[in-house]
Amino acid sequence: MTGTLARVTARILERRHVTRSGVTRISLVAAVGAAVWFSRADPVGAVAGSALLGLILCCDAVRDRMRAHRRDALTLWTVSMVAQLREYAVYVGLAFGAAAAGFASAWGWAAGALIALALRDALLVARSAPPAPSNPKPLTLPSQRRPEGLRLPEPRVPRPRKPSEVAGEAATETATRSRPVADGAERAEAPGAADLSLIGLSRLAMAFDQPTRFLVIAVATVAFDARIAFLSLVVGCAVAITGELVGTSSRESRP
Repeated sequence: MTGTLARVTARILERRHVTRSGVTRISLVAAVGAAVWFSRADPVGAVAGSALLGLILCCDAVRDRMRAHRRDALTLWTVSMVAQLREYAVYVGLAFGAAAAGFASAWGWAAGALIALALRDALLVARSAPPAPSNPKPLTLPSQRRPEGLRLPEPRVPRPRKPSEVAGEAATETATRSRPVADGAERAEAPGAADLSLIGLSRLAMAFDQPTRFLVIAVATVAFDARIAFLSLVVGCAVAITGELVGTSSRESRP
């Protein structure tokens, strides 16, 4: 139901000539509004700020289902930058609200959450980067080229692969696609059945991506205060880092 509503909204915006960059700017304005409401440090501000966080997630869902400029490099860069800026704005609003409520260590908790987020993002980006080739092709200088008329060796015919090798490559490709990616990257058009399973949801929670962090902020600020929100962010990033390290170690230890 949510995917259908996001798709219909995306088609309406496309008919009104709204681009993906325009939806991204709307989400940034919503993030600034959420930061202003969170700085009030009262229940009304917490509820209003959480509602604006929900609006940000709706904007992301609509943007991912828009067809215009889907592979535009500038749009991808804008989405990645705005995804970071809007979260920083929310953190600043939470810190101001906690300081207004009388918590002297508010900015320390905010700095700890930002450091944990930076470590989480750095680790996931490093783990998701493709490995360097083991045997890179050597650079051939003009003086090292073969003279004309020299007979080149016959091309090698690749040997037929065994069924076990093909199955192993397919399993490796499946495991690579299931790894979490950094925030701001392109999401799939529509989640598959595996993504909706309990295992898929647990992997999303372990990755502690931006939608999960916004959900944690909304619940913590409404039920408790900004300090619990920052503490939950630190713990969530630590769990994501630990899960990624343990998962990588287990994959490398397999024969």
